[in-house]
Amino acid sequence: MDEQTVESRSRNGHRAARVGDQIAPLVRQIRRALHNLYDPGELRRSPLIGLLDLEAQGGAAALRRILLEGIEALKPRPETPPDAKGWRVYRALYHRYTEQFTPQQVARALGLSERQLRRQQSIALRALAELLCTRYGLRPDGTRGQPRSAEGADDMQAPTREQELAYLGKSLPSEAVAAETVIHAALRTAAPLQHALRVQVECILPPTLPRLAGQAPTLRQALLNTLTAALRAVPGGKVRIAAEARGGELCIEVRPIGHGSPGHETERCTESLDMARKLVSLSGGSLQLVDSAPGDGPFRARLILPALEQVAVLVIDDNADTLQLFQRYLSGTRFPFVGTRDPEHALALVEQVRPRIVVLDVMLPGVDGWEVLGRLRENPASRHIPVIVCTILAEQDLALALGAADYLRKPVSRTDFVAALDRQARLLARAPSR
Repeated sequence: MDEQTVESRSRNGHRAARVGDQIAPLVRQIRRALHNLYDPGELRRSPLIGLLDLEAQGGAAALRRILLEGIEALKPRPETPPDAKGWRVYRALYHRYTEQFTPQQVARALGLSERQLRRQQSIALRALAELLCTRYGLRPDGTRGQPRSAEGADDMQAPTREQELAYLGKSLPSEAVAAETVIHAALRTAAPLQHALRVQVECILPPTLPRLAGQAPTLRQALLNTLTAALRAVPGGKVRIAAEARGGELCIEVRPIGHGSPGHETERCTESLDMARKLVSLSGGSLQLVDSAPGDGPFRARLILPALEQVAVLVIDDNADTLQLFQRYLSGTRFPFVGTRDPEHALALVEQVRPRIVVLDVMLPGVDGWEVLGRLRENPASRHIPVIVCTILAEQDLALALGAADYLRKPVSRTDFVAALDRQARLLARAPSR
């Protein structure tokens, strides 16, 4: 190696060290915020809220959204090889902070020692810090940079309501939700408005209600929007809430009773109901407005919500860490998990467990996944069960041609994994009974 090369590498090394030193304060702030990502009280203390002017946008909730969006922005394109550096950067952040894995679990998922993981997470945090610097005009030392020029101002525009709704639809997982919890949470939150408007609230619930399948935050907010619209519609009047299970659905009716509100309040009610309709649709539900009987209030709103149906899932994968990861993904959802590392006994296990959906790896010892898929498709007892092929291979067309119902490319996030199961569960619900 000649002296010129040595000198050049030395200069590059010093330059990289200076950049690392400069960005270290911002990296520390981001690391602290990520450690408290789901603790609103602690996250509210982050200096990043002030730096990003987030107080008026929701404070801790807005910062959480920005950090989660930043992590997702680092996700490589699907065609990127699974062993590429970009995937290690993304997964180091995603598993540790978005999914809240322990460092030991992240190390196992990435096949790293804990020392290697610390180094990888340091690289990943710097990548996230650099992205936030570029997006939001932060300086590497954790201070605010100069305002962007008018030419770049469009890049900093607040997201539209439609963009926010699309983000919620992608970022919040479907889970099992207690209907009573949703209803009582909405009543508690709306209580101050109820007292201010002097509205009586009557809540009629059956002894037992089915659990719901959907996004808990958006379901709560949809009901809250409907309830506040009803309260504003009849100041000094009465609101009646009733719930009834109908087959695989739960109907919650919110019925304001009394004289209608002034014109400007009618507009607010319409806007609240429109947002409720959009929010409930994220969980596969709907909002129906029914004509009121003479003497009743201005409207009757019915929230039709999907009741929870247990959909057992059999995962066939020889990697014990992957089985543990998917079991964690499905914890708290409507998808009871059964896993096996032995493809030879797949058919016997299908008859024993009777899963509604099968998730199948391809790279299996002995009998490979393609052969297992063929056996499942040929056997009368299993040919109707949808199979999701989940593999590191870029073979989506082949998987679908061989009879797979869906395809996931590893590594797969919890959001994508549960979304694929939700798609198949919805198709199963619409299929004729066997």
